[in-house]
Amino acid sequence: MDNHLPDLPTEPVPAVHQPRKRRRPWLLALLGLVGLLILCLVIAIIGSIVGLPISPSGHARGAPGAQGAQPGSPGSAGSSSTPLATQTASPTATVPPGATPQTGQPGVTYGRPHLGGPFSDFVGKYGPPTNQGDANSQNFWVGTDQTIDINVLTNALGVVTQLDVLGPDAWNAQQAAGYCVQFLPDKAVQFSATATQREYHSSVGTVVLTLQAHSCLLALARS
Repeated sequence: MDNHLPDLPTEPVPAVHQPRKRRRPWLLALLGLVGLLILCLVIAIIGSIVGLPISPSGHARGAPGAQGAQPGSPGSAGSSSTPLATQTASPTATVPPGATPQTGQPGVTYGRPHLGGPFSDFVGKYGPPTNQGDANSQNFWVGTDQTIDINVLTNALGVVTQLDVLGPDAWNAQQAAGYCVQFLPDKAVQFSATATQREYHSSVGTVVLTLQAHSCLLALARS
């Protein structure tokens, strides 16, 4: 019995290789998205440290005014700019309503002097008062020969509430009335008259004109 085994083939048997597994597409997309997020996070951290704002695309924006600066324009190197002059409001004297103010002369206005108007209008027309009258009144001596005394009474707001005119001895009641009516308030309309007294409706209320031999008194009627 021949136990001799036949010679085996000497060529090596090729190794069996298993096929490689392909990576799934969604895994690649996920890895790319994670990488992009990490990149944006790094850029944001760098931008916050530097102090520059970050645009939505992830690029750091330049500081305002750093781009587009032209020589000679405001804010560029070498430009010369003139600062604007600061205007300071000058204090203005308070005058009663209806007065016409005059710059540079506090307490003086140039409206028509009248009962119910500002005392400053009398100062504007006749000059400073000659002397102090009774209570809150002031005297103005007027006329070519300074023979007419106008005594003006005011309230705390500087509004004329009473007007007493003393004329020369040659005046009669009619002359006194003719002089005093120039101080009536606006829109004064007479509605009552006697030998010694007249009453008017006006823009400031009822006005009473009292007549004497060579003087007259204008006053607001008491309610």
